[in-house]
Amino acid sequence: MGSLLAIVVPLALGAAVSPTLLGLEVLVLSGRRHPVSRAWAVAVGSALILIAYGALGLTVLENLDVGRSHRSPTGAAIDLVVATLLVALALRALRRGKTTAESHQSQTQGRLADAPTAYFVGAGAVGMLVNFSTLLLFLPALHEISHSSVNLAEKGVVGIILVVITLLPVLAPVSLVALLGHRADDPLSHLNAFVGRHSRQITAAIAGLFAVVLLIKGIGELS
Repeated sequence: MGSLLAIVVPLALGAAVSPTLLGLEVLVLSGRRHPVSRAWAVAVGSALILIAYGALGLTVLENLDVGRSHRSPTGAAIDLVVATLLVALALRALRRGKTTAESHQSQTQGRLADAPTAYFVGAGAVGMLVNFSTLLLFLPALHEISHSSVNLAEKGVVGIILVVITLLPVLAPVSLVALLGHRADDPLSHLNAFVGRHSRQITAAIAGLFAVVLLIKGIGELS
């Protein structure tokens, strides 16, 4: 299981770099009405989409000819396609004009004050759906789990670790506020301000880095 974690955890950490979800969660926590319960609702919405996406991905991957050898044509195809899409995402992040994620965040901000709790579940769900870098990096991690020769219980443990790490942008802020109260406000505010100022550069850097990693890995699986 250790070798599987060594591959999956870096992908999970890359998937967890989400300025959009972090900004949305901190924005909700800064509200005056039920900020913690609303922030948990955002986390639940994000988790539901990620778990559904993971279940669908595993179902599809299990029915593909992924094989169990070191070299996997399916794995190579996934790595190369995701690498290509990550390059496109990095270039998109560096262009002017709002991205889909930024548009969702600005639209959500204007509806927070009087929205019911159910709205925040939906906001978290949509936030995850438009978070393309997270979903892209989550897919090769799923493939590694599906392709691994470890037993089902160990795959389950690695899958849970993958989901929890990926959800850190929504789980960590609300957990800190729940534990520390207002003492967490300043650190979260400073972090959100930094990430907000550099969100495009962060997205482009993460997407570019993992595009190179997956490109090399995909070519290696074909050679």
